[in-house]
Amino acid sequence: MDMDIYKNARKACLLLEDGSLIQGYSVGSTEDAYGELVFNTSVVGFQQLLTDPANENNILVDTFPMLGNYGVVEGEDDLSACHAAAVVVRDWCPTPSNYRSTGSIDQWLEQKGITGLFGVDTRALTRKLRDGGVMKALITCKEINDSNKEEFLERIRDHQDKTPYWKNKNELEISPVSGKKALIYDLGARADVIAALNARGFSTIAVPAAMSAEEILSQEPDCIVICGGWAGDWDLSTEKKTIAELEKSGVPMLGIGLGHQLMAELAGGKVEKMKVGHRGANCPVTELSSGRTFITTQNHGYVVASVCSSKAQITHVNSNDKSCEGLRYLDFPGMSVQFVPESETGRKNFDHVYETFLNLLEK
Repeated sequence: MDMDIYKNARKACLLLEDGSLIQGYSVGSTEDAYGELVFNTSVVGFQQLLTDPANENNILVDTFPMLGNYGVVEGEDDLSACHAAAVVVRDWCPTPSNYRSTGSIDQWLEQKGITGLFGVDTRALTRKLRDGGVMKALITCKEINDSNKEEFLERIRDHQDKTPYWKNKNELEISPVSGKKALIYDLGARADVIAALNARGFSTIAVPAAMSAEEILSQEPDCIVICGGWAGDWDLSTEKKTIAELEKSGVPMLGIGLGHQLMAELAGGKVEKMKVGHRGANCPVTELSSGRTFITTQNHGYVVASVCSSKAQITHVNSNDKSCEGLRYLDFPGMSVQFVPESETGRKNFDHVYETFLNLLEK
């Protein structure tokens, strides 16, 4: 394989809604990609990131300068059903070194239908987003110049995000384990959440968001996990109504990501869009009851900006900006976190989210 990734590479460009035009080269799919341009500071895990439901309709800027140097590892995708709109990298590795590798990132991107752009100063682009905030953008292999730029900017402004993939799901996904039953209300559930519950002895049933509270409770779950990724500005009134009815059942509930935000809103809280979001594997969170600070993985662009103290108690805050990262609910047995709980068991688990939640089942 030719190690010069620039040799014979097709030219492509990134156009931001503020008119900035950045030239680069195409990798992966060559289809036009529209989305919200965001950055993530994770060093590894590109497969998980690009198939994380929270990145649906996002164009992801990877701040690490090299992507794909350990190749593609079978089974590392978070979900096969959805993926990010596109990815922007400084460089990618055509010759990965890893005994588990089954292919290179360019092949994987093309297989997934993910548009990629490389040869870009991602540090400068990240600073631009950090200072000015996330914005809509387009990656295309078409030539953009002064004569047609406005036409492409109009397309960016008019582009409508596709419906979240979980809105169209209608099947149950069952992972049988001998033990108690955890029901996952799927608003874009991560594979590692299901694996974490299975590892703790729970059978899991992931049900579609269209299922009513009555149908959900007919499954006789021992606990309910509201797990979600991306929703954008889509109307979630039906999902909120279902969650509100589930809260009245008395079944212990855990909200993760989007689930945390919806449960907070139902408890009188307010959710706001962030300037840049929290996206990375190095986000510090402080547990207020103990004062412990630990590192978490996060991937969200909205935040719980305020809570109703008579209905919910803040349990965790972001150690940097002091935003709400966790809540304990006072009117029903429930808790929620914005970050991704650690799936490991034993000494490798630092946040104890699942263990704290499981204690609610014993009360």
